Amino acid sequence: MAQVPARRVSQEVIRAARRQRAARLYTARKERWAFRLRRLRRAVLALAGIFIAALVTALIMGGLSFATTVLVTLLGFVVFGVLAIYPSSPRPRRGDLDEASLAELAGSTEIWLEAKRRSLPAAAIDAIDMIGVRLEQLSPQLALVEESGPAAREVRKLLSEHLPALVESYTRIPATLRNTPGAGGTSPSDQLVDGLCVISDEIETMSVSLSQGDVDALATRNRFLESKYVDAREPG
Repeated sequence: MAQVPARRVSQEVIRAARRQRAARLYTARKERWAFRLRRLRRAVLALAGIFIAALVTALIMGGLSFATTVLVTLLGFVVFGVLAIYPSSPRPRRGDLDEASLAELAGSTEIWLEAKRRSLPAAAIDAIDMIGVRLEQLSPQLALVEESGPAAREVRKLLSEHLPALVESYTRIPATLRNTPGAGGTSPSDQLVDGLCVISDEIETMSVSLSQGDVDALATRNRFLESKYVDAREPG
């Protein structure tokens, strides 16, 4: 079946999307550094606690042997090293999307997709940026949607099933074959870009439908997406 060419958006919109992405990445970097500083503070406090306990013990017992002092010192630095490194900064996994609450789903999806950016072709970057902007737009709306309602099911199907499956089906293809045209005349990279554009448009449609309270439209549009997505996610 012939593939529909990937839809493009104006460069002005893309530039705006990238400015928003830069702001989100700046916030994310601040959060990562805050996490590392909390981890370092915990390690310092643990080290201080061990040395204070050793000092109190030495005062009570009239001193510590050389061997005990060495062991306490080694213990302190081992504990410091472990706590300064672990737990590691959280890395997004696909399973996080299934476990996320509806209110967290858009943000979790954006983080997961951002982590996949380097493994996707340059031609997909515009679509990824637009998906990020539209997920940010959708996020506050999802906080108001009933978790077990039909709208929630359609949103979850799109963000935790369709989008990850599209990206992962592409990354499983050997790099040497990703730009090779298939039987339909389009390469896996072309099909990925087209699929991401379809999903970006669908997120926008969902946002509009939710703002209008038109839940039935979500199911109708999602059925359309599924019929189109089957072609878009079978690269090469």
